[in-house]
Amino acid sequence: MDTLTFLSEIIPVQNEKLRRILEKECLTETFRRGDAINEIGKTDSYVRFLITGAVRGYIVDHKGNETTTSFMIHPGDIIAGSRMLDGGPSEIGFIVIQDAEIFSIPVETVLKRRTQFPELMDLQMHMLAQASLYHWDCRKMLYLKTGQERYEWFLQHYPGLIDCVPHKDIASFLNISPVTLSRIRHR
Repeated sequence: MDTLTFLSEIIPVQNEKLRRILEKECLTETFRRGDAINEIGKTDSYVRFLITGAVRGYIVDHKGNETTTSFMIHPGDIIAGSRMLDGGPSEIGFIVIQDAEIFSIPVETVLKRRTQFPELMDLQMHMLAQASLYHWDCRKMLYLKTGQERYEWFLQHYPGLIDCVPHKDIASFLNISPVTLSRIRHR
């Protein structure tokens, strides 16, 4: 997908001048399965949006164990941690789980132009709202549902992903063991 189509259809930018600036300053990048998109502990200089493919978000504890925190599979899904625009180091890592095309906006562009173009501030607010809703939806799933219900929630929210992602990552995301996931799947 070209930049203009993405800016017109996926994250619709109405202001023609802003659209031209973004076309010039943004990147469309291709990543292969297994590629890391960012590095935990380093400041990320891009706000990214999925165009095609699939990405897994994860955190790493003090012992080096990974916990899956999110999956991005829909065009326009945001690939950015909670520190995306405050300049802090990334606390979440993102890795490609299916070859992906990603639209990347430099954080510098957003910070420099958001007062000039209120539409960028609206985009930032939309990103924060989307992230908050996703976070809350996941928390409700994790705290209020049984393992079976979590699995069904996963299948509904991520159709087809069950056959494309290592089950240990799905089990981690659902906060169940891989053995429990296997039992649920084979009922």
